[in-house]
Amino acid sequence: MALIPGQIFLADQRGFAETAILRRYSTFNFEKYYNEHRAPYGDLFLCNDESIAGGKLNFFLSKQDAYQIFFPVTGGIDIVQGGNEFSVDTGQVQVLNSGKGEVLEISNPYANDVVNYIQLGINTDMFLLRARDMLFNFDFEKKPNQLIPLISHFKLPFKLSAGIFAGRKEAIYSMQNNQSKFFCIVIDGAFEIEGRLLHARDSLSLWDTEQVELEALSNNAIILILEF
Repeated sequence: MALIPGQIFLADQRGFAETAILRRYSTFNFEKYYNEHRAPYGDLFLCNDESIAGGKLNFFLSKQDAYQIFFPVTGGIDIVQGGNEFSVDTGQVQVLNSGKGEVLEISNPYANDVVNYIQLGINTDMFLLRARDMLFNFDFEKKPNQLIPLISHFKLPFKLSAGIFAGRKEAIYSMQNNQSKFFCIVIDGAFEIEGRLLHARDSLSLWDTEQVELEALSNNAIILILEF
C-alpha cells in the first residue's frame, strides 16, 4: 500500500533561537531562520515551540493577517493585545485575530518557573469571531486513548484536535474534507503515523487523504492535530 504523500519535520532540524528570556524552535521559516525546505504549508506559516523564562516578557510582531493559536504545554501565559489581556493555562487554547503590524505581548506569570507553549499561525483574510469567544477549554486526560476536538467552529477555517495515549493504542483521524490539509506535532512520547515514526516535537504534514491512522509507541504520548 502506497504511503500517503507528506513531509516530516524533525525536531532536531528546526530553527533555533535563544536569549536570556526566550528559547524558540521554529518548524517553518521564521525571522532569521531560513531553509528552502521549511516554507509555509498552505495557509499554515507558523509553528513555534517556545519557552519563556520566569517572570519574563516576549513580543511577537504579526507580519500578516492571521489566526494565532496558543497551546500551553507547561504552565500558562498571559497575552496582551491592544490593551486587552488574555490568560491561557494548560487545558486551554486561545485563538487571537492578529492583524498585520500588530504586536502581541506574551509573558510568563510565574516568577520561578519556565513555561512552554506551541504557537501556530494560519493566514486568513476574514475574522468572524472575537477573541473572547475563542478561548477553548479541554481535558483530554478524562478521555484517554482517543482524539478529541479542541476547536471545531463553523466560523473558523481550521479544526484542532488532541489526545493522550497509552503505548500501542491506536486511533483514526477522519478528515472533515478530503481537500483539507493535515498537520500534527507530537508533544510527548512517540507515534507511528501512516508508516512514519515521530518522536517528541517532530511534526508531519499529509495531504490527499481522507483519514489518518496513528499508533502510540509509548505511554502518555500526546499529539496535537490541525486540519485546515
